[in-house]
Amino acid sequence: MFVNRRIDTFSIFVCKRPSYCDRIEPMKSLRSLTKKHILLVVLFTVYMAEYMLCLICMDQSSYEFPEAGQVFHYIKMPAVALGFILYPLVRRFRENIVTGRIILLSVNILFIGGTCSYMGLFGHMEQGMYFAACLVSLLSLGFLGGAVYYFTAMGFVNYPRLGTVTGLGGAVAFLIQITATKIMTANAAMMLLLIAGFALIAYITLISGSGSEWMFDEPLEFAQKGHPSLPGTKMIIMGTLAMILLYMICCVTDTTLLSMNFAGDMAIYSWPRFLGAAGYVLAGILSDMGRRKWLHLSALCMTILCIPIPFILREGHILAGTCLYYVIAVGQTHFLNMYFWHLAPRTSRPALVAGLSRVFMCLVVTVFPLFSDLDVMTYIVVEIIIAAVVILCISLGGYIPASAADKKRSSPTPDDEIARLDEFARLHNLTPRETDFLRLLLESDDDVQSIASNKNISTRTVYRHINSIYEKTGTETRYSLMRYYYRMK
Repeated sequence: MFVNRRIDTFSIFVCKRPSYCDRIEPMKSLRSLTKKHILLVVLFTVYMAEYMLCLICMDQSSYEFPEAGQVFHYIKMPAVALGFILYPLVRRFRENIVTGRIILLSVNILFIGGTCSYMGLFGHMEQGMYFAACLVSLLSLGFLGGAVYYFTAMGFVNYPRLGTVTGLGGAVAFLIQITATKIMTANAAMMLLLIAGFALIAYITLISGSGSEWMFDEPLEFAQKGHPSLPGTKMIIMGTLAMILLYMICCVTDTTLLSMNFAGDMAIYSWPRFLGAAGYVLAGILSDMGRRKWLHLSALCMTILCIPIPFILREGHILAGTCLYYVIAVGQTHFLNMYFWHLAPRTSRPALVAGLSRVFMCLVVTVFPLFSDLDVMTYIVVEIIIAAVVILCISLGGYIPASAADKKRSSPTPDDEIARLDEFARLHNLTPRETDFLRLLLESDDDVQSIASNKNISTRTVYRHINSIYEKTGTETRYSLMRYYYRMK
């Protein structure tokens, strides 16, 4: 008999309907990138470069409209955050896969049109039209970001090197943004990225066919409600709060650096910015440790190094403080992304959860400049208090992995049938939901229609789960799957 182990789950985020992508490569190919993974990394890289350059171009173009520039200083980030939220809302109410493709391509065209307009490529604009063009560009930028973040979270489910490959992509995007603005104008670099981004979206929506169908179809379930792999209410709340607070520590230090930059004591936009790329890569490698079990602790240890930076700067070590800041600040951005990407497939709203990292970043960045008049010691005290609260959240949320002795005591005996099934699922990288279907295939003679009726899902969803199991195990029929399973025993 299989024991149904249950834990409390967050009612909004529990998997009540499909929430898992339909194609994951078998364990033997996890160490190498597939065509799908490469496409997603390139898409993420191009989008992040577009994101950074778009904001730079908008700041430069606002010099002609000082009043509009002041307004956008306060609504720019909230507008992007709203775009990220619009994506899951539109996705939820679209009718079919074709509609999803059309919407994504149309929004990309809107983004190009709005961006070219405020850059002045269509001629001089009045202030009202400029304001509208910027708003369209920001909302579209957020919407596209919501799609890219969702594709990344779902396309890399269970991929053990998600942090590393996306960290490399983010590093390349960071270098593209800095280098492009050094060797050409920001507008020219932005135009090249707009072309590259449109080509990628056009390929996904018009050319790739079934290879990208999973991006627009309803994703498969990761696990049923009550499955122990799903995070509980307490774990979600504590984990989310901890990651947001860690990002706030970086924002406090950023506010200190900006104040010194405006006072002429240092130049924060000099060559040390290139070290932000190192922050992306370092955070990616650290976040992958232990299949993301050490994500929060790694983020905490790295971010705590931000606290002494004001002291380092005040002692005159400007270069050292600036270099350290860029590594940590950009790294913490990637840690926040990784947390929500890892959480998204385990919820019933993956499209919403995948983009929450950028939503929180935009909102926090908007608020913290209001506290720029505080002195250095006050900043440090605030950061220490925040770090203490983060440690408490990590402890209460259960983000400190159990010791080896605890794991040994909690491990099932070798003769336990549940342990056998779990080991088989682990070796073949099956999701909890796929493990449930594997159990049904092994223990019952139910056909697809019966399984669909019992699970209250469509037969199409059942077929997708079963086909995914066949693909990962290298089998083709139910009989060959059973023979393979019992031979492995």
